[in-house]
Amino acid sequence: MKKMLLLCGFLLVMLCGCNEKPKPHGIGDLPTVNEQAASADRAANDLQPPIPQDLIPVSGPTVVDFYATWCGPCKQLAPILEELETKYQGRVTFLRIDVDEESDLAQAFQVESIPTLFFITPAGVVDACIGLSSESELDAQIQAMLRR
Repeated sequence: MKKMLLLCGFLLVMLCGCNEKPKPHGIGDLPTVNEQAASADRAANDLQPPIPQDLIPVSGPTVVDFYATWCGPCKQLAPILEELETKYQGRVTFLRIDVDEESDLAQAFQVESIPTLFFITPAGVVDACIGLSSESELDAQIQAMLRR
């Protein structure tokens, strides 16, 4: 019985680990929160502001949420965005864009992961947020967008 369990464990390790590429700096090198924030900043800076008006007409501060109906984190983010939309009603426009239905638009914004939020003013993209964020984090990004 021990040999069978050992063999099953070995096979499981082999099957799960075969597609992994070696990590250049060791196993424990995960990005820090600051590195993740810097990555989001780079994503926002890689876009060419202003956003073409024919893609998304922006007349004031706008939060654009790229999501998919099958995405778990997107479903978790939806009620947070609804709360913020209520809080900033009349001052900030919130748009939800389904990447499955609007793949060309997602490609134009270089969306590679969902949920992805863009904070946009008429001058262009101010900030971007990739992945699930708390209400307080998103609130702070909206406040920063409104100060610009």
